[in-house]
Amino acid sequence: MKMRNLFIVFFSLVISSATAQTNTFPPTGNVGIGTTTPQYKLEINGGLAVNGRNPVNGINNFVNTIQINNASNGAIVFNPGLETQQMFGFHANGSMYWGGQSTYSMILSNAGHLRVTNSLSIGSTLKAGDKLSVKGKISAQEVQVTTTNWPDYVFEENYSLRPILEIEQFVKSHKHLPEIPPAKQIEAEGIALGEMNKLLLKKVEELTLYIIQEKKANAEYLLKLEKRIEMMEERK
Repeated sequence: MKMRNLFIVFFSLVISSATAQTNTFPPTGNVGIGTTTPQYKLEINGGLAVNGRNPVNGINNFVNTIQINNASNGAIVFNPGLETQQMFGFHANGSMYWGGQSTYSMILSNAGHLRVTNSLSIGSTLKAGDKLSVKGKISAQEVQVTTTNWPDYVFEENYSLRPILEIEQFVKSHKHLPEIPPAKQIEAEGIALGEMNKLLLKKVEELTLYIIQEKKANAEYLLKLEKRIEMMEERK
């Protein structure tokens, strides 16, 4: 009896060692790890760690650890079918999409063009009402601001130019030009580049008109002075 038991134990160990490293590929059904009722081809109840690489090489010396094979597109989906669902998807054209129910909030094209649908904050919290907030400097070769109502209307004949003495009184009282925000307001709220450029150009154009007026006035005065001198010369 003892000999029989030893034989059974020995036989079990041999079978166990022979099949311990054998991969199992069930032809049908689902496979579960940490669950006895898997709903998908592979369902894992717990964390997943990947240490290794796929046989197909990655790009730029990056190891191909996880790959999604699909002829059209594929995605990683969070809470599928729920109101909170989000997906990080890969399109067949090589672009990447991030979105919720029916819209994409971010798209990164295969060529490297990034589009954020709503708003973007860099280095700080987003300022209310802004599409882009940046805490820090922005370096650029050129900044183009789209605006309307460019102040060339200053040169229209019906434009009412403030008397220069009125400008003088305003500056003495408020310590800034009319229509230009005061220093405290700019320090607290900042400035809108498009609007400020419009205001500054308006002041330059108005200044041009003041110079033209002054030049005309000087020319008229000199003409009158010359005539008076001529009359005085004739009386001698």
